[in-house]
Amino acid sequence: MSEKTWKEKMEALLKQKKWDMKDWHRALGLNQWQLENLMAMDTTQLDPESLQNIYDDTKAAKLDKKMMRFESPVIIVVWTHKGGTGKSTTAMNMSYELSRRGYNVLGIDIDSQSDMSSVLYPNYLEQPDVSFYEAFSMHDDFMEPGYIRHTEYVNLDIIPGSAKCEGLEGQLGVLDQNIRGRIWEKCLRTIRKDNYYDFIFVDMDKTAGLMNVAALAEADFVLSPLEPAIFAVKAVPPVLAQVEEVRKNNPKLKILGFLYNKVDMRKKRSLPESLELVEEIAPGLAFKSFIKNDANIDNSQREHYPLGVYNRSCAANKQMIEVADELLEKVKEKSDKVVK
Repeated sequence: MSEKTWKEKMEALLKQKKWDMKDWHRALGLNQWQLENLMAMDTTQLDPESLQNIYDDTKAAKLDKKMMRFESPVIIVVWTHKGGTGKSTTAMNMSYELSRRGYNVLGIDIDSQSDMSSVLYPNYLEQPDVSFYEAFSMHDDFMEPGYIRHTEYVNLDIIPGSAKCEGLEGQLGVLDQNIRGRIWEKCLRTIRKDNYYDFIFVDMDKTAGLMNVAALAEADFVLSPLEPAIFAVKAVPPVLAQVEEVRKNNPKLKILGFLYNKVDMRKKRSLPESLELVEEIAPGLAFKSFIKNDANIDNSQREHYPLGVYNRSCAANKQMIEVADELLEKVKEKSDKVVK
């Protein structure tokens, strides 16, 4: 089969199925950027049998109609005004789980500890001069070559973090407020225009500093991890207050929910009591699903793997899957970007 004939047949088949590139990748379970490269490249040196197999697989494939399409990427910042609540754990594992389901996901690691990067892209330290810090400092478009890295996981990319991100707070402090507010918008411009990514997860640190406020100003949702300890509930009012403040300039920002991490099942009263308090402060905003204490979580991060890769059948990952189900339902209910 000649290159032209294969491409013509493939284009005709996609047209017949009324599929664009995103539909094609979802149906086949292959990276969209790989399929785009295949259609753009000279395939005369490729194995004709392999090309025919792709055509045959496409012809037989069916599209999952339950998967959502969005008018532009849904940006979810993972943030709580308290340390140690599992923000990075939530960001990395939700990113992986949604990418595994066929969604194109981009992780943006703005936490100077770079925990998300160390799991999803462990060799990020090999290129220390190309990270979120450089992109943001230079006010560069994130789509400039080098900033976005393809991870080893299908459909999952990342803009790695850097220890230097701590310095961004000081840089933002000397900028005019109008300029400060436009940096994230500029960096995300092409990503929004291309609409390649379905979800963007931003792993933030615990502060309510200028960087986090700037990220919130461009986000759609806040996903806020909590611990079940009673004192952890103190983190809820600052999140509510910060979101209300940011909504003055970004009215689309909403709280997706408060998610309980590190739940100790031996402390039977801890979670119900904490949930009751959160319900009083933020009615209807607590996730029904939660993540229990599980050594597999720490072990997976020690080995630099998402939990779903390290041990997909462990109790915590089964709960992570339930959280992803609930997250998707909440996005479907609350987002105005869903294409009906």
